[in-house]
Amino acid sequence: MQGIESTVDSSVFIITLSNSKEGNRLNTHVLTQCSSALTLAGSREDIRAVLIRSNGPTFSQGMDFGALVSCGWEKKLIEESVELYADLLYSIYTLPKPVIAVVQGDIKAGGVGLASAADIILGSPDANFELAEVFFGLIPANVLPFFAGLRVSYQKARALILSAKKIDAVEALRIGLLDEVYPKLELEKNLKNLLKRLLAFSPRALAETKKFTGKLFPANLPALMADAKASFLSLVLDREVQAGIESFLQGGTLPWGVRFKPENSLLVKE
Repeated sequence: MQGIESTVDSSVFIITLSNSKEGNRLNTHVLTQCSSALTLAGSREDIRAVLIRSNGPTFSQGMDFGALVSCGWEKKLIEESVELYADLLYSIYTLPKPVIAVVQGDIKAGGVGLASAADIILGSPDANFELAEVFFGLIPANVLPFFAGLRVSYQKARALILSAKKIDAVEALRIGLLDEVYPKLELEKNLKNLLKRLLAFSPRALAETKKFTGKLFPANLPALMADAKASFLSLVLDREVQAGIESFLQGGTLPWGVRFKPENSLLVKE
């Protein structure tokens, strides 16, 4: 089963999501591999930075619903998946070494959280972000602690989630979801320049920077994450939500959708 590939190159620990063709879906297998790789990177003194990337034109499309359906929505597996995912984001955010995410193509749902937890996000012009959980009867609860406030304003986060609007790299850069955007031919060069700078800095100073800026977080992060996990689980364990997701995966419609066909103009005419 494909998951991730990890390697070390010149003091940089590289985690590659290795199933881009299938959307780099986040299941227990992938999440466990990512967590183990991150733990290893954090434990090695010779590692000075971590790079998270994909092996193709899709960064990650989020949770692997197919895996949950195939296991019959087993509660224990769902809880394990949610726990692994939330813990992974927390580990990325608190790792005492800079974490860079390079994103391209589709970044959806849990993939948005995976990128948002990183310290610096570089993107290509074809990168696009979407939080469409409401379509499936869910909310991106576990993404929000690392997305709203840290990356984008609280109100912008609410608007993007309620509308499930897909935004391109230009818009993502404007609102702070992306830190830098480069054409694909220039992305490699600028990534190398960034890593060259990071490796020239004091590891202790970088670690202290992450630790101190983490204190600026306006809420108790562990408590917020516990609430987020509970909120998400209350929805994903609901049988109506599960049935809707199953219907969608089989090419059907979701039961809560209502056709919009207004009889009158929605804007007042002058």
